[in-house]
Amino acid sequence: MIMQTKFYLIPVFILTLLFGCQSEQEDNNVSNNPKTEVEDSLEEASVSTTETQSPTFEAEYDKADYQEYYEGGQLKIEGNYNGNEQRHGRWVSYYDNGQKWSESSYKNGVKNGHSITFYPNGNVRYVGEYRNDEKSGTWTFYNEEGEVVKEETY
Repeated sequence: MIMQTKFYLIPVFILTLLFGCQSEQEDNNVSNNPKTEVEDSLEEASVSTTETQSPTFEAEYDKADYQEYYEGGQLKIEGNYNGNEQRHGRWVSYYDNGQKWSESSYKNGVKNGHSITFYPNGNVRYVGEYRNDEKSGTWTFYNEEGEVVKEETY
């Protein structure tokens, strides 16, 4: 009786492995569409302000496939590359204390979209948009206290 039970369990185990791997493979194929989740997030990203706060860059992103660290182990820069090894999607740089330094959006190695840079104290230094690696639209510059000091239109 025990031998018969073992023989029945072996095919069940093999079928479970086969279908489990197939399901995982199907999940991977879904993420291989030409438009990545990062690009979807970049399209939905926005810069917002309140009367008492500096602007913030709002969007959800996947984990970066490139990360560089300071000697002390703190994250220095992170982002993604496309198939041609060009920056693509959101890239974020950090000060050595872990405070965010800047965020910029890239498309095929060229700055496109939101760009924001911060002072070491966390307040926004400037915010604007890039189109084909050139400043575009209105850029807003702030002092270290978070007050607008200048706006330029490109």
